[in-house]
Amino acid sequence: MSNIFRRIYSGQLITSLVVIFVMSLFFIAGIRASIAHWNTDKTADLERVLIPVISKVYRLNGDLDSTALERALLPYLTDSLYAYVFDRDKTPVLLLSRSERITLGQAEQQIGSMQTFLTLNPPKEIIYDRRTVGYLSVDSVDFLAYKANRAFIATMWKTVVAGIVAAVIFTLFISHFISSFFSRQTLSLVEEITELSSGKRSVSFIKSDMEEFNRISQSAEILQNQLENEESLRRQWTEDISHDLRTPVTAVKVQLEAMSDGVLDSGKKRLDNLFAEMLHIEKLVNNLQDLTRFESPKMKIQRECIDAGIFIDDVQERFEFLAGQKDILYECSTDATKPFFADEHLLLRCVSNIVQNALQYTAPGGKVSVTLCEEGTDVIIKVTNTGHLSQNDLDHMFDRMYRGDKARTEGGYGLGLSIAKAIMILHGGNISAENQKISVCLTMKFPLKTERKQI
Repeated sequence: MSNIFRRIYSGQLITSLVVIFVMSLFFIAGIRASIAHWNTDKTADLERVLIPVISKVYRLNGDLDSTALERALLPYLTDSLYAYVFDRDKTPVLLLSRSERITLGQAEQQIGSMQTFLTLNPPKEIIYDRRTVGYLSVDSVDFLAYKANRAFIATMWKTVVAGIVAAVIFTLFISHFISSFFSRQTLSLVEEITELSSGKRSVSFIKSDMEEFNRISQSAEILQNQLENEESLRRQWTEDISHDLRTPVTAVKVQLEAMSDGVLDSGKKRLDNLFAEMLHIEKLVNNLQDLTRFESPKMKIQRECIDAGIFIDDVQERFEFLAGQKDILYECSTDATKPFFADEHLLLRCVSNIVQNALQYTAPGGKVSVTLCEEGTDVIIKVTNTGHLSQNDLDHMFDRMYRGDKARTEGGYGLGLSIAKAIMILHGGNISAENQKISVCLTMKFPLKTERKQI
């Protein structure tokens, strides 16, 4: 049996047995309460019957004569009753028990000290002519002294025991059935998740009648799809990295070997070319390192208060000269009236990556604009440049190592926009791209002030 089977089975069984035990305690308490009520009602009935008889004896004799009281009371008593008659000073006058007259000593052997008995069981007053002439204490010797009562209690106990046995058997059956059901569902789900963890990516998760199990299955299916996508991207990324590193490394290696063999000269121009290739490799490695760091769950950002006007002026100054060289109209503006909170260094890198990308792929005579505004509780930065992107580029432009056809011919790394996206996620925001009439617009949106979200 599985562990969950044992846990559910034992849990349900223990719970059911506890419920049965508690119900048994309530039942026993109810029986005792019923006996107590029976005794109370019987005592009251006896008092209503015997007090008039005692009052009549007092009226006829002028006092509580024990002999007269005995003759008068015996017809009303049974083998299970006692009746004690006391004078006005609570001194015993007549003590009858089980239809027999007994002495004070015999009575105290049965009930203990008479004084204590009277304290714990206050006797009923016998009133004649508006004055107390004596006291009466009457009750059943024992509830079980009556045969009918004994038969009733015996029947009740048999019923209780039969009910407990039936309840336990029923509980065992139901607990086994429910535990088996949960165990089968759980084992099936565990096997499917185990297949997923072992590397299988075509696992079919069985639907269940239980909403909770279905939610786990749906989450596992989502995880499986994400793993497939991540593995596909990782493979593509590894291939692209290998290709992008292999090309410059091979070029450097071949040239160095040729220079070592004396086939190529080692002049300044050739060394400058080798140095440029090394810079290309270094930049690619640095970008890969930064992207890995930004996507790490341990990455923390340092928020600070940023003036929107100063920030947008910095973006303007960074690329104004480059835009002029390429004959591109470059404009930056903001209508934000209050500062916002962000990691200024990372946010500036995010915007710079996008602006640099826009300037790189905008034809001379085109336009690149950067706008910063506030909408509700969000900061929105838009970078718009003249041009048009295919739907495939729009769908994949933020993927790691993805490069459009033009980027491939111009030697792009395919990491700038991925880094920008990672920085936006660190700020609890997002980034998107769309084609407008004659331009492409990339929109960055993040809260004015929020906690970092996990990537």
